[in-house]
Amino acid sequence: MADRNLIAGAGAVAASEGFVDYGSAFMKGYEKSLEGKRKKEDENKATQDRLNKLMGGFTNDVDVIKFKPEDQKIVKNKITSWRNEYAAAANAASKIQDKSGSDYQRQVDIMNDIQSRMSNLKSNIDGLAAFKGEYADNIRAGAYSVAGANTAPIANGAKMIESPIGSIDDNGNLLWGEGENQFNFQDYTKPFGKANDIAIALGDMADAQQNRTQPLTDLQKDGIRRKVAKYLDSPEVLASFIADSELEEFDFSDIDPENADAKRIVTERITNSLFDIANKAVAKKTVSPTGDTRTSAQKDYDAAVSRIEKAYTQRVPIVIEKQSTRVSPAGKDGWVVEEWDPVEKMWVESKQRERKTLEGLIGLLPVI
Repeated sequence: MADRNLIAGAGAVAASEGFVDYGSAFMKGYEKSLEGKRKKEDENKATQDRLNKLMGGFTNDVDVIKFKPEDQKIVKNKITSWRNEYAAAANAASKIQDKSGSDYQRQVDIMNDIQSRMSNLKSNIDGLAAFKGEYADNIRAGAYSVAGANTAPIANGAKMIESPIGSIDDNGNLLWGEGENQFNFQDYTKPFGKANDIAIALGDMADAQQNRTQPLTDLQKDGIRRKVAKYLDSPEVLASFIADSELEEFDFSDIDPENADAKRIVTERITNSLFDIANKAVAKKTVSPTGDTRTSAQKDYDAAVSRIEKAYTQRVPIVIEKQSTRVSPAGKDGWVVEEWDPVEKMWVESKQRERKTLEGLIGLLPVI
């Protein structure tokens, strides 16, 4: 990204010599792009806040996923019209003597097509009910990124929660909106979530550098750069880091996610910070080689406690690797304990009771 002082200086010189101030023009465009970025993020946050308030008025999840009277009416009208078409085709087919002829087959095709539409409509209605429940849970947990790239998915998801079905087309697809803003439930793309898991992984990298006793070699630095860059390969992860502040040590608010250099800038800030952590750790060991009398197990435990305290404050999932355990935020202040299932290769809810206190989470660590 261009240096602001350099651009401003170039603009002043150009103006003094009677030339077009390209520097100022660039900065105006740059500030305008950031203004648009912040506006989208604010809109996404406002939408999620509004839905959270709406969820607070629901007595249970049935209130979220149940269909409104308007939904029931539009579905009933569509089904009635299809039944009338089906009955007309069946009646016509019954009057045709030649059951092997094209006229008879045409009526059969109409009936089969209507059955297919009915099946597609039922699938979409079932899918909508499931989506509403999932969307509501993620809104409550603050799981969706407020990044600008999520604007349409968040807004359209909110519309499906707040508004009745707009219309049903002849294929049984559920539609909302009009004209260019119309969208189809079957083609709807869900919002992407905050990159909490990548933030945790980078936090683990930082913890590892805090225990370094020898300076990083060029080969090790290259390895760190590649690892950080790989974490940021996903456009959704990059957009989330810039918008959601999963890494509280960094401020990426000055970066436009649509800038071609965005990934390079974020990667450099993170890697340079990791290098700085490593350098400080080595310097500390050099000045006071005998200052830390903790055992390796004690250091690991203290580092794990530090990660838990940080994650508890940020309300992001906490992985306790040696225990094959993960604790994820649930609801307003709850935490659900999950265990890794090596067969299903997924996290499953543990039988352990919900833990709400910081001390309860730290208590999951192995005793040293």
